[in-house]
Amino acid sequence: MVALFYGKISSVDYTAGAANIALQERENQVIQGVPFLSMCYEMPKHGDVVAVLFEEIGGQIGKGIILGKLFLNENKPGETGAGIFYKQFTDGTGVKYTPEKKELEFRVNKVVVDEIEYKNATQRG
Repeated sequence: MVALFYGKISSVDYTAGAANIALQERENQVIQGVPFLSMCYEMPKHGDVVAVLFEEIGGQIGKGIILGKLFLNENKPGETGAGIFYKQFTDGTGVKYTPEKKELEFRVNKVVVDEIEYKNATQRG
């Protein structure tokens, strides 16, 4: 049987893309080396709350996978709205894509590019 748990990151293995998870529902039992289900690499911080799926066999925790961080009071979305894609990094930098406008917006201090090819350019400000 597979069960959904909410746990806190107790430590992170950056090389393996995994973390140790403390399960409050299980008297803070720590499950070690749980991998992330992810399409990108951005590891959470110690204490972040994550959703985790674990195999549960006879009441014992088996293999699991971290689904990701939850939006909570201390982790609110940086941008909201129907139809947008927004990725916010831990330092507040963000990337927003609005499909309706076919517009990609970066909120960052510096962009490094090897080569740019463009059809039209508009300079503002």
